[in-house]
Amino acid sequence: MIYALGLATDGTLAHYTARAAADVTLVDLAELAADGAWRLALPDDGDSWLLAGDQRHDLRPGDGYYCRLADLSALEDDPGLRARWHGLLAALTAWLDTVPGPVVNRPGTAGDNGSKPLHEVTLARCGLTVPESLTSSDAGRLRAFAAAGPAIVKALSGVRADSRLIGPEEFDTFTPHQGPVHLQRYIAGSDVRVHVCGDAVHAEEAVSSAVDYRTAPPEDVVFRRHELPAPLAAQLTAHTRDLGLAFAGWDLKRDADGTYWCLEANPMPGYDWYDRRADGAITVSLTDLLTGDPA
Repeated sequence: MIYALGLATDGTLAHYTARAAADVTLVDLAELAADGAWRLALPDDGDSWLLAGDQRHDLRPGDGYYCRLADLSALEDDPGLRARWHGLLAALTAWLDTVPGPVVNRPGTAGDNGSKPLHEVTLARCGLTVPESLTSSDAGRLRAFAAAGPAIVKALSGVRADSRLIGPEEFDTFTPHQGPVHLQRYIAGSDVRVHVCGDAVHAEEAVSSAVDYRTAPPEDVVFRRHELPAPLAAQLTAHTRDLGLAFAGWDLKRDADGTYWCLEANPMPGYDWYDRRADGAITVSLTDLLTGDPA
């Protein structure tokens, strides 16, 4: 049995549930938090369960768990419901971090992705080539960085946001209370998205004139399967494990000289967009991980 834990409205979770060639049960955390019940024993005593609606899910520690946990407590006006969200997420995190079966990914891993400056330092220490960056609330430093060469502005936290080019003139009226701002040196070239599932590596190249190919019109992007150099594929596989992850989405840039620049390792990748173009190959690898049958 594989349990997909997250929100029923999550397109990636719905994609996996529909495409996986396995027995998958989707458990909607929003329904569970609103009017469900749960028992999650530490250490597990064989009687852990989730009750959502009229469905009781008996959780076995050796089952597979695909996790896309989301905390919607900040959107709730009812303090009681906010408390239920906090309790549910805390209990699930503790339980999933300790069960012996396959969990993709354990909630307690790779927390530095939520802080881009820290995350980039971690990637550089892994031996990957990472673009120069600056995080600051100082208008002069930000202006100087943007003036020194093409730069993009990125989200400072782990919240998904589009990237765009930024010029030094945009900091002429900048004040510290608007910061901090995270800038990164722009790398011209194609984008390469790599999904690492255990030992399986799936890479796709996106060629576009847009700064962020995800926001470009479909006619402005050419997607093609990409064969990573074997040493880089092995490096990303090893670093995924080092980060405590079984499944990760790596964002790379490949410049005109063939150098691969590492931008990010996403511990909860929205992989469905890429999987459709890969004829479901990523879902197959993910299911192999969750059933204990790595390819």
